Amino acid sequence: MVLKSGEIGERFQTFVNPERRLTPEIIGLTGITDEMLKDAPSLKEALTAFLEFVDGRPLAAHNAEFDIGFIRAGCRQVGLEFAPTYVDSLILAQNLLPELGKHKLDIVAEHLNLPAFNHHRAYDDAATVGSMPVPFFEMLRDRGVHTLQQIHPAMAQLRT
Repeated sequence: MVLKSGEIGERFQTFVNPERRLTPEIIGLTGITDEMLKDAPSLKEALTAFLEFVDGRPLAAHNAEFDIGFIRAGCRQVGLEFAPTYVDSLILAQNLLPELGKHKLDIVAEHLNLPAFNHHRAYDDAATVGSMPVPFFEMLRDRGVHTLQQIHPAMAQLRT
């Protein structure tokens, strides 16, 4: 989904056909079944559509290296370029909300008074992460960070 001026705009959602059966653990964790994926696009089709949707815009994710790593690996596997700029809401939460102790997405979302969501479903997780930049960026502005490019260099100083 695209966040503009603190509002969620365009949205992108797709399943990917893994071309194999899901494990019981994945089905239990996500609620996604083999039946739900049988007509889903291939990895290359889904990633191509995603990259067209992203169109070079910065990305946001909670524990971004995990998600970005999967997208990076998938793109490498199917021969697509992927070198995103991204913000990690987990790193922001750890630095801006150290009092929480644990910084899982649902814990941070509850602390920020964001709406309840279906955790571990990518679309719902993305909608929640999409709501986090507004309060986090307000906290960052109070600490002198005003641009996306300033976030990563400022992380080491945020806890002081």
